Amino acid sequence: MTEKMLASSTIDDPVETRQLYIDMEASLPINVCFAGSSIKALQQQLSHLEITKDKIFTIEKLLYLGDQGGILCNISSPEDDQQAMISITHLKVDLDHPLADRINFYQKKRTLALAIANSGTRRAAAKPKRKKRGFGS
Repeated sequence: MTEKMLASSTIDDPVETRQLYIDMEASLPINVCFAGSSIKALQQQLSHLEITKDKIFTIEKLLYLGDQGGILCNISSPEDDQQAMISITHLKVDLDHPLADRINFYQKKRTLALAIANSGTRRAAAKPKRKKRGFGS
């Protein structure tokens, strides 16, 4: 993992991401399947893989690409020799895996941070404003 990329990251929390990356690397291989919302788009991009909702893939290697890609996974299918690199945000980890909660948290947090970054607003502006109460409002 590139420490420079983590240190300069504005999307991912460097400390949390580094620890998750290290823990995931220590527990490889990890069984995953594709998240339902991204299957159609990924079927077109990864046409060499047979992607279905229930097909299980295995994460063999990890790579960190900073704000551009986050944690990337080299996945393969046990049934054939096809491999692909894909962001962890497009994958669903088995809920029984010991890191499932932390991976899901990373996915949600990264997806939200990317949405905010792409919208051009600041994180603080994403919180709803409280209504003023009392006199003078």
